[in-house]
Amino acid sequence: MIEQTPVWSDFSFVAASGYRERVLNALSRKPKFPKDVAHETTLRITHVSRALREMGGRGLVNCLNPEAKARGRIYGVTEAGASLLAYFDRSNRRFVPVSARGTPYVGFVPKIRGSSVLRILAALRDSKGKEALDGAIRSWTIDPREITEDSWISVDACAELLELVEARFGDGSYSFIRAVFATTAPSFPTIRGELARRMSLRALSERAPVVYAKEWNFGRLEVETTPRSADLRHFDWMPTPAMCAMFHGIYEGILHWRGIDGQVRKVRCVRAGDPCCEYHVTW
Repeated sequence: MIEQTPVWSDFSFVAASGYRERVLNALSRKPKFPKDVAHETTLRITHVSRALREMGGRGLVNCLNPEAKARGRIYGVTEAGASLLAYFDRSNRRFVPVSARGTPYVGFVPKIRGSSVLRILAALRDSKGKEALDGAIRSWTIDPREITEDSWISVDACAELLELVEARFGDGSYSFIRAVFATTAPSFPTIRGELARRMSLRALSERAPVVYAKEWNFGRLEVETTPRSADLRHFDWMPTPAMCAMFHGIYEGILHWRGIDGQVRKVRCVRAGDPCCEYHVTW
């Protein structure tokens, strides 16, 4: 099961804005003047002020000397803000990618492209009805009306969405999630663009890491192929069961779209102690 946490809503709110994320991180070590935050983050002071105002409205930061004039006010994180920073840190350790030098990227929050989330929601709305879908995701920490094609949604928020959908429409095996992604994956813009090339399935499999980097900015994907098979290995991530089912369905959906009677088997999983999650695809 996905980790349940009361800070999911704040996590999604902050992760949805690079400005908020950078400002909150700048205040993580000690309170600062807005001008110092602007200097440290290289943001304009107007962006810093807006981020402070927005996060202040959610109780994540506060002004420590409200009696001072605007330019002399000092801001720090609240207890809720400190809890959120700790949650960011835990999420970073679970999903943080590593650079070519072997060092982790600092301040990274894993996210998924909003365009694919929109297509999943549209497919569920068409198959289950708007009322049923709205009821299923009523407690989701993101307002789906605010998602755009260019949005980036935090991985944790996406995992939460999958859990809500499985709880409402599935049977606990995540076969529903797998089937949904098998149906919708070929419509994801990044995947659709590759499928339009009409290349061989082996060549298409070898380009999977390129698609992955455009669609999901966490972990890494490595591929090894033969003329009749591909092994797709996901490293540097800690997926939920729903996320494992998601990729299983994506790979099956690509086979089906190409009209190939192939098979996808999950042969390794990091949740079982393996170094990666591996999907063995044959055709």
